[in-house]
Amino acid sequence: MGQLIKNKVIEDIKRIIRKDISVWIEDEEIDNRIDWIDLDSKKIVNGIKEKLGNIGNFDNVVLLGMGGSSLAPLVFTTLFPKNKDIFVLDTINPDQIKFVHNKIYGQRNIFIVSSKSGTTLETKILYNYFKENFKDDTFIFITDYSTLLDKEAKENNSIVFNPNPNVGGRYSAFTEFGLVPAFLAGVNIEKISQQYEEIKETLIDFIEKNFPEFFDIINVEKEFYYLFFKYNSNDFVLGLWLEQLIAESTGKNGKGILPVIFDHQSFNSFINKHECLGSLDLQKFTQDLPKWMYVWFIYTALISSYLQVNPFNQPDVQLSKDVTNQVMSKDDLKVEEYYEIIDNFENLIYNSLEYLRNIDDCRYVAIQFYSSYDYFDFVEGFRNKIVENLNKVVVWGFGPRYLHSIGQLYKGGIREAAFIQVVVEPQNTMSNINKAFISQAIGDLLTMKKLERKIKGFYVKTKN
Repeated sequence: MGQLIKNKVIEDIKRIIRKDISVWIEDEEIDNRIDWIDLDSKKIVNGIKEKLGNIGNFDNVVLLGMGGSSLAPLVFTTLFPKNKDIFVLDTINPDQIKFVHNKIYGQRNIFIVSSKSGTTLETKILYNYFKENFKDDTFIFITDYSTLLDKEAKENNSIVFNPNPNVGGRYSAFTEFGLVPAFLAGVNIEKISQQYEEIKETLIDFIEKNFPEFFDIINVEKEFYYLFFKYNSNDFVLGLWLEQLIAESTGKNGKGILPVIFDHQSFNSFINKHECLGSLDLQKFTQDLPKWMYVWFIYTALISSYLQVNPFNQPDVQLSKDVTNQVMSKDDLKVEEYYEIIDNFENLIYNSLEYLRNIDDCRYVAIQFYSSYDYFDFVEGFRNKIVENLNKVVVWGFGPRYLHSIGQLYKGGIREAAFIQVVVEPQNTMSNINKAFISQAIGDLLTMKKLERKIKGFYVKTKN
C-alpha cells in the first residue's frame, strides 16, 4: 500500500477523533451521536461506584435490554472474570424467559432495565413480567434523561442512570449501558476504563502495529462486502457485538458490510472472493479487548464514510415496528396464514433447501430463527447444511435479537439476498408474551415482503 493512501486514512482517523463531522455525508443524527469518541470514562466509573457501592448482597444480575443495551455487557461479562452470575435476557421468547425465571427464583436478584429510548417493546414486556413475579427484588434503570421509563423509575425512587444522550446504542459500550451490568457482575470496570483512555491517546500507533488490515478500507468502491470473523467458543459473543456495530451502521441506502461469524471450514472457500474485506480470528481481539472495541468503533465510522452512509442512524427499523404494532392489534392471529406449518426439523431443512435452490441472484442467505437459545447448535448445523449444499454465504440470528442488530442491513442493504424465517412453537404459554413474540416475527416477515425481499416463513410445531 502506498504511503500516500495510508496517510489519507490516518488523516481521516484524526478528523474523526477531532469530531469533524464533515468526514461523513451531510445528514441528521450525526453531530448528536459522536460523544463516544471522547467520553470521560473515569467520571462514568466513579459515578457508577458511587451509586452502587452500597447496593447490598445479591445472588444474580438479570439484564433486560436489546441491541446496544445488551451486547456490550454480554461481551464484558463473558470474556472478563466476574464474581456474580448474570443473565442477559434480550428476547421475549417465552421458553427463554421461563428458563431465567426458574434459575433465579427464590434468590436475591438485581434486575437492570436498560433502554436508551425508554420505549423498547421487548424491554417493557420483560420489565412488566419480572416486576409482577419478583416484586421484592431490586430494579435499576438505565435510560436517557426524561424518557417515560426514566420518569417512572424516579417516581418509584429507584436507582437510575442517565448516560450521555449523544452516544448511539451500538457505540455505548463505555457508557453506563455497558459498564453498569459489568460492574454488578463483578467485572473490573476500572481496567476497561483505563484501556479506553489509553487507546484514545495511542490509537494510530496501535492500529499501525496491530491491525495493518485497517488501511485496506480505503479501497471500498462497491456497494457490498463480506467481512468474515472466525469464532472460538466464548468469543462468539464478540462476533454478535461486531455484527450489530458493523451491519447496523453500514447496511442502508442499498449498501452494507455483511459480518459473517463462522467456525466451519466450509466457509474458507468464500474468503478469497473479491467482495471479501478480510477474514479475522476473533481470538485476536480478546487481548486488550476495550482497546480493540474502540478501534472497531473507528473502523466502522470510517468505512461508513467511504461507503457514504450515515453510521449513526437506522432508517429502516421503524417500518418493522409499525407493522408489528398492526399485527399485535389483531384479536386472533392464525400462524397458518403467514407460515408453512411443519412438524419436524428434518422437513425444515429439506424445505428450506428446496426454496433456496429456486432463488437466483443471491449473494447471501440469512436465517431468522425465533426460538429459545437452546437451539444454537441446531441452527449452526442448519446453516452449514445450506453452505455445503448450495455454496452460499449464510448468516443467522435469533429473533427478536437480530431486529436490533443486523436486521437494518437486511432491510436497507442490497436486495440480492434470500431469507428463511423460522418460528419454533414455544413450550410455555404466557398469553400476552406469546402474542408479542409471534407478532414480532410476523411483523418482520411482512415488512421484508413489503420491501420486496425474498423470504420464506416456516412454523415448526413442537406440541402434540
